[in-house]
Amino acid sequence: MSAPGQTIVGLVGQVCAGKSAVTEAFRRRGVQVYEADKNVHEIYRMPEVIEEVREMFGEFVIDPQGQVDRKALGSIVFSDAAKLKALTEQIIFPRTGEAMNGEIAKFRESKAPLMVIDAPTLLEAGRGDLCDVLVFVQAPLSRRQEWAQRRGWAPGDLERREAQMLSEDVKKKAAKATIDNVGTLEDLDRQVGVVFETLAGRINLN
Repeated sequence: MSAPGQTIVGLVGQVCAGKSAVTEAFRRRGVQVYEADKNVHEIYRMPEVIEEVREMFGEFVIDPQGQVDRKALGSIVFSDAAKLKALTEQIIFPRTGEAMNGEIAKFRESKAPLMVIDAPTLLEAGRGDLCDVLVFVQAPLSRRQEWAQRRGWAPGDLERREAQMLSEDVKKKAAKATIDNVGTLEDLDRQVGVVFETLAGRINLN
């Protein structure tokens, strides 16, 4: 939990619902953010991590340049809960946890009022208690499938990934606010503005 006068916000929600766009809207308002996905990209480039992934999953998930092929890796772990658990708990979560704790420490030192954590597996990693408030981000399935396709995901990848995570109902019930990504970026920004004002203490949360 954050220090008095400070609030840590955790973004949770559906896969491909637009959490990155929500994060960027908070950033434009001067909010400190931690984006786990960017951290994960850096983690996968670490030589020791490449070797650990190779030992765990074989040469199939290493590309010709000697880097982790995240698409090939995803095709394995999002179809096998045990392999996903091994990857996240043994390789990813310990390192993202360390990075997240470092960002939280910087936030506390800064005395800034608000910080946003964008970590798709925040609750799955058991780190929801680091946040004072959870905000749920949702979007229609058709839009999420379109955005997944733009990422280069194969048909069904979105559903397979979501099936390996905590249910939508669990995350939504844990959240204090919901952002519906159903319109334009301007609509999304407006909703983020309302949540920002609320969490900054300018509107009664209740």
